[in-house]
Amino acid sequence: MAYMTSITTIIDWLYNDLHNEKASVEYLKRLKEEGGTVFEDSIKVIYEGFFVFALIWACGGPILDAKVSFSNALKASSTRVKFPEGGQVYDYYFDPFTLDWKLWSEFVQPYDTGYDGLFNNLVVPTAETTRQKFLIKINRVTKKGIMFIGNAGTGKTVILKDYFMEANLDTTVCATLNFNNYTDSKSLQQVIEGNVDKRTGKIFGPPTGKVLIFFMDDLNMPALDKYGTQSPICLIRQIIDYTIVFDRDHLEEKKELHDIMFIACMNPKSGSFNVDLRLTRHFTMIALGVPERDILSTIYEQILSNHLSNWDNSFNGFANRVVGATMDVFNIIAKDPRFMPTAKKFHYQFNLRDFSKIIQNIMCAQPHIFRAQPL
Repeated sequence: MAYMTSITTIIDWLYNDLHNEKASVEYLKRLKEEGGTVFEDSIKVIYEGFFVFALIWACGGPILDAKVSFSNALKASSTRVKFPEGGQVYDYYFDPFTLDWKLWSEFVQPYDTGYDGLFNNLVVPTAETTRQKFLIKINRVTKKGIMFIGNAGTGKTVILKDYFMEANLDTTVCATLNFNNYTDSKSLQQVIEGNVDKRTGKIFGPPTGKVLIFFMDDLNMPALDKYGTQSPICLIRQIIDYTIVFDRDHLEEKKELHDIMFIACMNPKSGSFNVDLRLTRHFTMIALGVPERDILSTIYEQILSNHLSNWDNSFNGFANRVVGATMDVFNIIAKDPRFMPTAKKFHYQFNLRDFSKIIQNIMCAQPHIFRAQPL
């Protein structure tokens, strides 16, 4: 059922976008004017393309280790809308105007070289971030939650926070719920009620005309009770199912919460290994893995090259060599059994955050105080 709701959510958004956007409406009108079977054949291709695209992310989104097998199987079974030979199905977006698949890399925005904020908030647009933000947009418009699952350093929190920074503040209000081992339903309810206003009677919510999005970080961290459940998870499920919470001092009184939704991320290797299926069925689940070498090179070379752009010409190509060497050392450490976490060395948790710290520290160097020759 969770997969079906995710499929219908994506298809609903694509269908509404096709019939509501001005360019799409004019395109469909031109197809009708051509007469014959052109319109019917094109509509069949469009709807099948929408279904296949929804299938990719509703059923293939939670897959991590078997992405290649899923991609090959879906390519083989798609008859009316054929995929290109190269890449995986995750690399493509169905374009109803051309009735064909387009690479996500064609929609990637250029890197903002003028960014002067915190390094931890820096995001270099890639095909991965572009498609994930597109999925967040679909779920935000349809008011269905989305959950990112992945190990530490895979960019779950960064992608969501980057989306919130670009969100339209006239229609969206964002709040963060940081879960930990001590989070209980009472403290969670206090935080949620602190972010909503009273509208009328027993109805609470964000300012009229806005949607309040709660970002739940580390969703699976709350401790299990003696029944094997997690009270914060049960409270979130209750709000999604019934849109109510009970007054803690007067249990006979209910508070209705309107125009709120939840987005989450979790690390399956931390906290509870299982989250109540009655909650996860309300979310579109997306698994994130460690980016491939070429993606990491693209990200960090752009960052470091931009920092070195005002340096002496002798530093040209320096970013490429530093990133390549750092990546080689990082891969050796990640695969060497001597650096694996054990009971005595539980802090041996090497991930992309450590990679980022190296680049961040190199960027602390300034040209006016650097006198040595480049490598």
